[in-house]
Amino acid sequence: MIQRLVFWLMLPITALQGLCLRRKALRLPGAPGDRQGIVGTGEVLHLLALGDSIIDGVGTAHVTESLPVQFAHAVAAERDCCVHWRIEGQTGNTIEDVLRCLAAIEDIYPAHLVLLSVGVNNVTGLSSTRNWRVKLTELLDNISWRYPEARIIFAGLPPMSRFPLPPQPLRYTLGLRSATLDGIAASIISGYPNAVHVPTRINPLEPGFCEDGFHPSAESCTLWARELAVIEARRETA
Repeated sequence: MIQRLVFWLMLPITALQGLCLRRKALRLPGAPGDRQGIVGTGEVLHLLALGDSIIDGVGTAHVTESLPVQFAHAVAAERDCCVHWRIEGQTGNTIEDVLRCLAAIEDIYPAHLVLLSVGVNNVTGLSSTRNWRVKLTELLDNISWRYPEARIIFAGLPPMSRFPLPPQPLRYTLGLRSATLDGIAASIISGYPNAVHVPTRINPLEPGFCEDGFHPSAESCTLWARELAVIEARRETA
């Protein structure tokens, strides 16, 4: 409650900072390259990556360096299988956009594993906690209905208080809000036996960001993908 009060009290200042930042910040495109492919050999596993700029590969030079494709490689190595990966993500996507994206995927498409990254744009867009709760529940329900056998792995909202780009106190309030939405996500996801919430950690002592100070570097995506793949492998054998 206190954190929420602090967030709204500081909003007049941080909103102005946010507007200035939007005009001045370096804007990087999504990673170039095909949005689907195959890695590994053996039993086939279909990976669907849904979400925002993280899924779109912003901050990496090519889609092969992005989190979804690095995750596909890591899963293929962990499970000794063939991963057919598909990226359905775009910079700026909110959870509402991801819902529309999911609805547009053809009915015959199979998915055994779904990687989700969404929420940062709901933080910057000042989405209400109620809206976030309702829409995330709707998204998880829709994925579970469309792909009842699929496992869902949710890459948690990052601790935005550690992002280099935003100035203070904007950085602090973004951190408050991202922590709030991520806590809600973790609580909701705990109610879905086919889903897992994986907290996103940022080590401020490591150069984990690309040049825009807002998105992870290719190296960070590789390390992140390996962590997610190890967690997924443990779920599979549990």
